[in-house]
Amino acid sequence: MKSFFDSGPLPDWQELRRWLGKDIPWKLAENWDRAGDANWMNDYVKKLLQNAKAGVSASERAAVQIETRQEGKYVRVAIRLGPEVDVRALQLTTTSERLKISGLPGGKKRVIRFPCLVYPRTGKAVMKKERHIVVRFKRRPSEKSEYELFIET
Repeated sequence: MKSFFDSGPLPDWQELRRWLGKDIPWKLAENWDRAGDANWMNDYVKKLLQNAKAGVSASERAAVQIETRQEGKYVRVAIRLGPEVDVRALQLTTTSERLKISGLPGGKKRVIRFPCLVYPRTGKAVMKKERHIVVRFKRRPSEKSEYELFIET
C-alpha cells in the first residue's frame, strides 16, 4: 500500500502543529522527519481520522440515539434515551446551529448540528414516551438577499 507521505513534500512541521494543535507527539514527528520512517505516522493519522469519523463511542451511542429531520417549516430532533440515562439530570441548550445535551452518564455531553439554521427560542422539548424526547424548532429562512458593500478609503 502506498503511503500518503510518499506522494510529495510534506508541509512544514510548524504549520502542521498550528493546524492540529497538541494532538501529535511532536518530538516523535521531528525524529521521524530525520529517520524517514512513515509507518508510525501513517498509523497515527489513520487512527486520528477513524476516531474523528466514529465521533462517539458505542456505549454513548447506546445511551442516546438521535434522529434529526427537516419537516416543512420546522426541524425535529428525536432523542431516545437508554435505561442508564437519568432524565432529571439532562439539560438541553441550543444555538441557531446546534443542540447540546448535557447530563449524560459519566458527565458526557453530545452536540447535534442542525441540517439548517433554526430560531433557538422557538424550541420546545416534549417527553413523548418514558424514554423518548422530541424537540421541535422553527426553521430560519436562508438569507437570499444580496447587499452591496462599499469600500471606505
